[in-house]
Amino acid sequence: MRTCECDAENQDDAVFCAYCGRRLPEIESPHVATAPLRSAETLTANTERQRRVMVMAAGFVAVILVVAVGLTFALRNVHIDINSSNLVSVQLPLNVCPTSVGDSSETPAILPSTVHVEINKVDSTQLAFYSDNEGLTTLLAPSGWTCTAAIGANGSSSVQVAPSGQSVVSSAVLSVGSTAQVVSASQTSACVGCRESLACPLFDSAANDYQRAFQHTCPTTRPSSEVQTMRTSHLAEFTDPPGVHGDATPSGGEYPAMGVMTYFDDVKSDGSWTETCVLPAADKSLCKVILGDFVARYEKR
Repeated sequence: MRTCECDAENQDDAVFCAYCGRRLPEIESPHVATAPLRSAETLTANTERQRRVMVMAAGFVAVILVVAVGLTFALRNVHIDINSSNLVSVQLPLNVCPTSVGDSSETPAILPSTVHVEINKVDSTQLAFYSDNEGLTTLLAPSGWTCTAAIGANGSSSVQVAPSGQSVVSSAVLSVGSTAQVVSASQTSACVGCRESLACPLFDSAANDYQRAFQHTCPTTRPSSEVQTMRTSHLAEFTDPPGVHGDATPSGGEYPAMGVMTYFDDVKSDGSWTETCVLPAADKSLCKVILGDFVARYEKR
């Protein structure tokens, strides 16, 4: 039934109200939303897409877990490596060597009985420190050896350490076949000509400085068989093979002579520092420790 404005009821198909004659309002057909139809192919595709997404998500989670486990293992290994380091912090004995002094006004210094160092566990039981009586030059060498030292009137100094019972090596040149073992070190102090003449075979800057100062080329040359490595512009490492006399002092005997040397052309520098380690070839690693400590002490001087 349809109701007009005057509240009279009329048939559903009536256009005008039978009571008042007014046009009846139109009936709007209700809109019914129809659900979209999905084909079997669409449903299958959606299901496959969802499966792929789930597989990718699971794979991503698996990768994250693998990486996390790997990092944990790696970090744990680093921690173990750090804890199992061969370095130990120890106080090694300091041996003060009998020292000849060029300046009679010089007096011995009060030196400590031990020196602190971080060193390989094995090497810590084989090495000790040696120094002149003023502490100008300090070096590592095998423990139980004997030593001598000298301090020049110009402030230069040297220390030589050798096995107990071995004669002092008084020459820079060892005889061919000599089995002498030596650890020696020296420094030129502020003597400009001394450091230039010492370093010019190894450092181009020293050779140029020597030429400029003395109008002459470097008085010595490096043997071709000497192995040299410039670690920095101020630090040279070198090795004279057995039977070869070179910049290592001493060198030329049966054992290789490994050495280091520094050079600075700054007039304020303390001079040129050098050390030589002559041990049997089997003790090469020990020489490296000895030379490494010397570099750590005097490279920046």
